[in-house]
Amino acid sequence: MRVTNNLIYGQANRSISQANEKILDVQGKISSQTNILKPSDDPVGASQILLYDGNNRTLKQYDEAMKMAKGNLEYQEVALDSMNDFLDTARTLFIQAQNDINTQADINAIAQEIALITESMADLMNSKSADGSYIFAGTDSQSPAFTLGSDGRYHWSGNEGQKFAQISEDIRIPVTNSGKVLFQDIWTNRSFNAKIAEGNVLLKSKVQDQADLDTFMAKNYDPENPKANRYYLTTSYSEDQKPVDAERPNGKGSKSKEELDNYHLFTGMPAQYAVTNSDGEIVESGEYSVGKPIAFAGMSFIVEGEPGASIDISLKKPEKDNVLNQIKSSLAVLTDKNSTYSDREAAFFSATYSINNAQQRIGEGRSEIGARLNMIEDREDYSSANQLSNTIAQSREGELDMGAAATELSMKESALTASQKVFSRMSNLSLFNQM
Repeated sequence: MRVTNNLIYGQANRSISQANEKILDVQGKISSQTNILKPSDDPVGASQILLYDGNNRTLKQYDEAMKMAKGNLEYQEVALDSMNDFLDTARTLFIQAQNDINTQADINAIAQEIALITESMADLMNSKSADGSYIFAGTDSQSPAFTLGSDGRYHWSGNEGQKFAQISEDIRIPVTNSGKVLFQDIWTNRSFNAKIAEGNVLLKSKVQDQADLDTFMAKNYDPENPKANRYYLTTSYSEDQKPVDAERPNGKGSKSKEELDNYHLFTGMPAQYAVTNSDGEIVESGEYSVGKPIAFAGMSFIVEGEPGASIDISLKKPEKDNVLNQIKSSLAVLTDKNSTYSDREAAFFSATYSINNAQQRIGEGRSEIGARLNMIEDREDYSSANQLSNTIAQSREGELDMGAAATELSMKESALTASQKVFSRMSNLSLFNQM
């Protein structure tokens, strides 16, 4: 084989280039502090590093989703907290309005203050997030959740859909709450109708204990069978009661029924009552004094006149309404100078009942939001810990032994120096140099 100069130079060049590449490779590992610069350095280790890196990228995407969800939920939490405070203030003012020492001017001033609070609450029900979305409007977040109609009432105009955030591979949490559930579908105070079916008597009826009536209706109201919601109150003489035309207490002879009614001679008379359902079954009975209240299931009946009367009682269908509508209706009664004490009392109970129910619903909403925020915080902690674990595992997989790398670098540099010296010696070789 003929050894030419081209062969000598080519071989030397390859050797020097390979030595340089090895030096650069070791220097790159030292600079990057990793033992794997390319998959060929460690195919198995490289695949593990890519796996850890992919997991971290996925976790960071979930972190962004959690950040957005947390912001949305915090907006709702602030709005509900403020709403609850306004309702507290409104209830306090309604209680103040019930004081008998108030003049009509005082009541009007209180009503004006409640009206301003109502406007502020309406703004909260149409709260927006930082991006301008209505947070209580459901999935239609570009339109207001509530609108004020020409009838002066607030109407629900959103939808009951919920937006969700994917905060992990298997977990989706709702990040919106429907304003319909929180503010619109609020139970109004349950009530009843009562009318005289038989007897020459006067009747006064009202809700005496709202909680008792609520409990009774929750157990007995039948929305599919109106007949089952009717009851009958009857009064009768006690067994030892004297007949109607008995002598008057002053001993001056008897009077006609009309005269006895006019003189209210039946007031205070011991008598009996019974309440039956639509099937004729007695559900409650007892004694009462004529003119004194008869209490039944939170309802109060005052029957003035001769025992022997019959009263028809029908339970009203439970209804839901926007809490602001109930407040406005009650304000209209309070500011009406012609309203009676009974009217105002009923308006007060109506408003406070709706306020209490709204606060209960808001409290439930706040609890749900708090639970979701806690879940997000737990997932954030998990994500941070998992990302840190992946980073450590990546570092461990490609960990570089700096001492070994420095030794290898020294060896490679020595090999390069040797290659360069060999080339220098070989380039000076020639058959003619021996002559």
